[in-house]
Amino acid sequence: MESLSIGWQVAACRFRRHVLTVVCLIGACLVAAPLVADSIERVEVQRKGNLLHLEGRVLVEGQDGSLLLQTRDGMIWVLSAEEVQSRKALKSPFEPLDAKALGDRLLEQLPAGFQVRTTDHYVIAFNTSEAYARWCSTLLERLYRAYFRFWEKRGLELHEPEFPLPVVIFDDQRGYAEFSRDELGEATSAVIGYYNFRTNHMVMFDLTGLAQASRTRRRRFSSTQIRQLLAQPGSERNVATIVHEATHQLAYNTGLQTRYAVTPFWLAEGLAIYFESPDLKNGTGWRTIGRVNRYRLREFQSNLRHRPTNRLEQLLTDDSLFRSSKTGGAAYADAWALTYYLIRKRPKDFVAYLREFSKLQPLENLSAQQRLRQFRKYFGSDLEELDRAVIRYMSRLR
Repeated sequence: MESLSIGWQVAACRFRRHVLTVVCLIGACLVAAPLVADSIERVEVQRKGNLLHLEGRVLVEGQDGSLLLQTRDGMIWVLSAEEVQSRKALKSPFEPLDAKALGDRLLEQLPAGFQVRTTDHYVIAFNTSEAYARWCSTLLERLYRAYFRFWEKRGLELHEPEFPLPVVIFDDQRGYAEFSRDELGEATSAVIGYYNFRTNHMVMFDLTGLAQASRTRRRRFSSTQIRQLLAQPGSERNVATIVHEATHQLAYNTGLQTRYAVTPFWLAEGLAIYFESPDLKNGTGWRTIGRVNRYRLREFQSNLRHRPTNRLEQLLTDDSLFRSSKTGGAAYADAWALTYYLIRKRPKDFVAYLREFSKLQPLENLSAQQRLRQFRKYFGSDLEELDRAVIRYMSRLR
């Protein structure tokens, strides 16, 4: 479990550093480009010796000519001024790819042997068993429905994803690692799945190992066998990872959070952990949102004796806590605990707070003081008293 926890931290932090790098490159010379649904450009790009022809809408334009460009498959391209060779406005409107076209695009980007399965909201490219792809699609659609019901019940208005949600499932860890190495580096061995907000893809591999077994033993495995394997105690964190990363994908595609805006780490990760809690008694390994996360609760309670009085302020302002193997585990546990408390005890204030962050534009990054001011606006100025309330509440949970 510890290696998986560290893997999450490494993967999430790599993507966060990528965003901060882009903020530095483009944000310093920012010219906001209004996102107009009917506006599309053809951009000629020189990258790594290749000439690329991209069509999409400009989300952000720097004064130096650098661009944040979103193409019809939902991918966001970070283009330096030097890479942009030419631009031409087109008369055709911006229209996202439909599920069939997005599936074809995924197959072009993946090794041979993949096929595509589509559901109401997902396009799943896989080279593992049909049964495992079906199990994943059932889990993802269940999460999708629960996610919208959860926020609708709390009065938070979200929109349906503009793009079909792409998911890539490899049959084994080796193929997954080869595909993901550019994104994750050496963390591929510790990360079993991730959401990439640059490509908008959720990427993972078959956690059961049955795809390999079916090839060597020349037998097919059923959905029932897959459910039985993933209902074992050792699979608890695996199922949690899938739901965790799928929650990130939903948050960035439904208006809850903005891709390439710098959402505070505690908020992005706290929400994903709140949604992830597995239920091994259920056939999909997950049943509902907001169950007590036993793994994070134990970690939170075990760290209380060493908790500094200004811990809440640290959590709100210092994302580096999540980047270190020494402090990351405690930071994730604290993020979950704070999120759990605010949703349960301050739901209206929390929803109002989320609305503020949903308004962030791409490349917008709040300073530490802005973060504190925004948090205090909804939850009061006495952070130490709020922290004590969280501790009391979490200490009573079992």
